[in-house]
Amino acid sequence: MPMEKEKDIAIAAARAAGDIIRQIYATDYSVDYKSHDNSPVTIADREANQKIQEMLLGAYPDYGWLSEETVDSSDRLAFRRVWIVDPIDGTQEFIRKIPEFAVSIGLIEDGQPILGVVYNPIPDQLFWAIRGQGSWCKEQQLRVPET
Repeated sequence: MPMEKEKDIAIAAARAAGDIIRQIYATDYSVDYKSHDNSPVTIADREANQKIQEMLLGAYPDYGWLSEETVDSSDRLAFRRVWIVDPIDGTQEFIRKIPEFAVSIGLIEDGQPILGVVYNPIPDQLFWAIRGQGSWCKEQQLRVPET
């Protein structure tokens, strides 16, 4: 299956980040604010981002990188494939202890999305999709009803 290896490493990275997030979620931690937009950021955002980056770029060093928690570099534009990451999509919910946030990982090829993984670590909900191969929740393929 095309993209199987990329899907597997993205899922593994999302789950590894989820482990970090779950550990920090249960503790007291400080909240910082980003200087460019004053949005909140926590140690969970930063550590999850680092783990995802290590895993994805470790497996695919010839892919670009764009993350909400990493300073952007135009170097990514030289790559055909680019990982797009938000280590905690829903940091406000994370801070408020509302378990409705997720690790979001996408892969873009020539400007088009080809792979996506979304993982909510608190209820252990995993969704993924590959362009042309459908979308899945864990091992069950998702279907859109005709209506």
